[in-house]
Amino acid sequence: MLFLVAYFVLAATLVFALPQDLPPGGIPDSNEHRYGGIESGQSSDSTGASLSSLWSFSTVTEDRYDHALHGDQHELTPYFQDYENETNITAQLGSTAYLNCRVNRLRDKTVSWMRRDGENIKLLTWGLHTYSNDARFSLNFEHPNNWKLQIKYTNKRDQGSYECQVSTHPPKVLYVRLNIVAPVVEIIDERGASVLEKFYKTGSTIELKCTISQMPQAQTFILWRHGDHMLNYDTSRGGISVKTDMSSSVIVSTLFIANATPRDSGNYTCSLGDVATGSVR
Repeated sequence: MLFLVAYFVLAATLVFALPQDLPPGGIPDSNEHRYGGIESGQSSDSTGASLSSLWSFSTVTEDRYDHALHGDQHELTPYFQDYENETNITAQLGSTAYLNCRVNRLRDKTVSWMRRDGENIKLLTWGLHTYSNDARFSLNFEHPNNWKLQIKYTNKRDQGSYECQVSTHPPKVLYVRLNIVAPVVEIIDERGASVLEKFYKTGSTIELKCTISQMPQAQTFILWRHGDHMLNYDTSRGGISVKTDMSSSVIVSTLFIANATPRDSGNYTCSLGDVATGSVR
């Protein structure tokens, strides 16, 4: 009798030690076979049954308590590998933008991309299928878990909020903010001020300096033109050279034309491909 009383006191102690904030869903499936009942090979008398049940109850309690303190919150449901609730992506005007959405333990759920504009939400992709009428948008899946939204030839209208959703209940959402940057091209004077006109004497050296800022991606094709004539690779006139410094966040390209003549008058343009242009007369 004292033997049974001692174990009932232990059982009461175990019940009193149970945490108040156990995770929902009850006892994990992996421990269900331990709870209640006698495993094969154990004694079937009342004392043996009590000991077996008590040992099973103690083991399940320890497992639940450990799960409540240290359990992985992503154990059973899909979750985003990138934990930031909102991601900011910057793309250059006219480039291809990639919006990442890495989902672990997706299982039978589906990933979709939405475009949010105020109260309006537009479905762009569902699984591997594209539902946007704009052919610039597509789903570019990257093994093993990146449901990447691809936007080609970005323009200012593409700037805004996007959502990567997983079809759980309620849906899990990763918010992405896309910013479109248009490079700023200016032709400046010796003091660094923007100019539209410059005057040179016959026989002097023309020196035009062009600055390009807000460049999220490195570029190498800085072109100079005199009217419609490209100067970078001009060998017919002679005395023309271009020096470009790309060592800082602001690109500086300088055009030199030696022994200026009246034929050198006109419009000069500094351009970054077809993206941005600055000019001087």
